[in-house]
Amino acid sequence: MDVTGVLHEAFGPDDVPSQAAENRARAALQQRMSSREPRVTSKDRRHRIRFAITAGVAVAAAAAVVAAVAVTRGDDHAPAPKAAPATSAVLPFARPASAAEYLENAAWTAERRPWTDPRPDQFMYIETLELRNKPAYENQHPNDPIRPGQGETRKIQEWNSVDGQTRASYRDGRLVVTKRGEGGDFFDRIAWSTITSMTDPDTIPDGVPGPGSMGVNLDAFIGQYVVPPNVQAAIFRHLARKPEMTVNPDAVNIDGRPAVGLGRIIEGYLSQELLFDKQTYQFIGERMVAIKDHVTHGDDGDAVIHRGDVYRQIIYAKMIIVDRPGDTR
Repeated sequence: MDVTGVLHEAFGPDDVPSQAAENRARAALQQRMSSREPRVTSKDRRHRIRFAITAGVAVAAAAAVVAAVAVTRGDDHAPAPKAAPATSAVLPFARPASAAEYLENAAWTAERRPWTDPRPDQFMYIETLELRNKPAYENQHPNDPIRPGQGETRKIQEWNSVDGQTRASYRDGRLVVTKRGEGGDFFDRIAWSTITSMTDPDTIPDGVPGPGSMGVNLDAFIGQYVVPPNVQAAIFRHLARKPEMTVNPDAVNIDGRPAVGLGRIIEGYLSQELLFDKQTYQFIGERMVAIKDHVTHGDDGDAVIHRGDVYRQIIYAKMIIVDRPGDTR
């Protein structure tokens, strides 16, 4: 499906995006407002929503989605990938009905990915496809949902070293590699040892701790790091125990395939969801959509949200381990 087709699937023929076209899972958004809504300015809203979009986001449908996370090694003598767990080859739930059952199927699928532990000098490569407003419109209306006629799919490519010391991305068509502490581009990453320790659903934190006061919401974390299969499975099982997790009843077409949204209601009017392939239960993306009309009052005006407004939609096209920045396989 080409970009036009993807946007058509996301929005449908109506002027207002359908409820089945959204996503955004950001930790900051869960803390954006208290249960009693404070008075905020438009500047505050721009800061908060912009932060929610970018906080910890390396994250985001024009090409086929590669949602089963693969792992590559560049050396000829790399050990063979670890075999999948020797458990039943039958899905736990043939017809899942609840978020917990869907997430258990997702955990079961994740556990069967081949995996080779990366070296510290290798890189987590995450390629995402983000549905966003065109830059000119987005710069003028940073808080707006994705608008028909203004939306476009952007491919984002980022590389972060396993040891957290190097990152790379494309800027103006040029691959820029930054070492920690260089060029004023400050960044922190969660330690690999912390990531690999997250194998028990009972002890996984909702906020994954990082250096200093850094922390990443668990829903956002799985889109920012290439994690081992047993860690991803444990995260899904941890989320499955959350009573607030719900199943979005509307199927979403992602690159022509049906997807299911599993998530929670934020602030009473936003559905923050992780997206899974409805047939394979592979983790393929995230979205955030308004599930009902809402007005946020501010000193300099009101922000009006309409049911079906899409605030975030991201597809994870690749999440793999590579040898160096610029590698994509």
